[in-house]
Amino acid sequence: MDLRALTTLLALKRRCEELEEAFRRSRRVAGQLSRHLKTVAEVLRLCSGESEPGRIVQVAQARIQRFCPVDFWSVLLVDSEKSCLTFESCGGKEMSALVGCRLGMGEGVAGRVLRTRSPLLLSRGASPAAVPGVPEIPEKLAWTQVLALPLMSRGKVIGVVEMIRGNQGKPFRRRDVRVLSLMLEPMAVALENSQLLKRSEELSVTDDLTKLYNSRYLNACLLREVHRARRYRSQVSLIFLDLDGFKNVNDQHGHLAGSRALVEVGAVIKNMVREIDVVCRFGGDEFTVILPQTGLEGARIIADRIRRRLEETVFLEAFGFLVRITASFGIASFPDHAGSEKALIQKADEAMYKVKGSGKNAIAEAV
Repeated sequence: MDLRALTTLLALKRRCEELEEAFRRSRRVAGQLSRHLKTVAEVLRLCSGESEPGRIVQVAQARIQRFCPVDFWSVLLVDSEKSCLTFESCGGKEMSALVGCRLGMGEGVAGRVLRTRSPLLLSRGASPAAVPGVPEIPEKLAWTQVLALPLMSRGKVIGVVEMIRGNQGKPFRRRDVRVLSLMLEPMAVALENSQLLKRSEELSVTDDLTKLYNSRYLNACLLREVHRARRYRSQVSLIFLDLDGFKNVNDQHGHLAGSRALVEVGAVIKNMVREIDVVCRFGGDEFTVILPQTGLEGARIIADRIRRRLEETVFLEAFGFLVRITASFGIASFPDHAGSEKALIQKADEAMYKVKGSGKNAIAEAV
C-alpha cells in the first residue's frame, strides 16, 4: 500500500471517529431534549387541571425540581391593585414564613427581573458582603446563587420565580436558564388563567361601585348561614339599612359626588363590623350586614355602632363638601323572626321602613 492510500485511509478513519462522536453527542442532546419536553408536557398537563394558584405552583415545582434541584425557591406574583409582588409560594423551611408577604415592584432581584423582563443570575462568590441586599431572601439564609426568571404568560410578566442554591449546590448552567424558561411558561399561563377565573368570580358577586358584595352574594351567603344556624341550632341576624334623604346629596352636589359618598358609606360600615360579618350593597343607597352566630341583642349593638359612626362622620371632604348622612336600620334574627333567608330579608326590610316612617336615624327590630 502506497503512502497516499495510507494517508487517505487514516483521514477516513479520523472522519469516521469524528462522526461517531458527533452522533453520540447528538443522541445525548436528543435524549436531554426528550426529557425536557416530557417534563414540559407533564407541567402543562398537571397545571391545566388545577385552578388554585398554590396547587399549580406545587405540581409544577415538583416536576421542575427533577430537572433543576435547588435548596430554596419562591414564586412571587404581581398584584396590580396594590402595585407590589406577593409571595404566592415558597420552598424550604427558612423561606416558608415569606408566603403572603409583599415586595415593592422595583425591589430586589425580583424587581429587576420584572422591570427588564429577562432572567438574572446573582452569585455571592467568595465575598458575600460584596453582594447588595436581597430583600426577598432572609438574611440568615446561606446561599451562593439566585436564578430569577420572569413568569411570562401571553407576552405579559405576571410574576417572578427565584431558584436559590445553598452553599453545597452546583452552579447554574447557561442551559438551565433556557430550559427553566420553557418549563415555567405552562405554569405562568395556568396561574394567569387562575387569576382571571378568580377575578370573574369576584366580579359576579361584587358591587362595581363600592367593591362590597352585591345582592346576589347576599342571597347565597345568607342561605348558607341559615342552613348552618338550623343545623347547629345557633342564630344568624341581618341588618338592613337605608340612607336618609340621600337624594338630596345627588341633587345638591351631583351624581359623581353621590357615588363617592356611597363608597365612603360602605367603607364606614365595613370598618364597624367584625371579620366574620358580611357587608353587602343591596342596591341604590341600601346596605345589609349578615351577622353569623349573632342574636338580636348582638345585632342591635352592631347596628347602633354603625348608626352612630355614620352620624358622626363628615362625608365628601375630599370633594370640598361637608356632607352629613344618617341611616334608618331594621334588624331581624333567625330563628326568632323568620324561618328562611328570604323571610329574614323581608322582616329586616319591614323593620327598616318602620324607622323611615317615624323619624329616621334609628333602629327597629322585626316583629
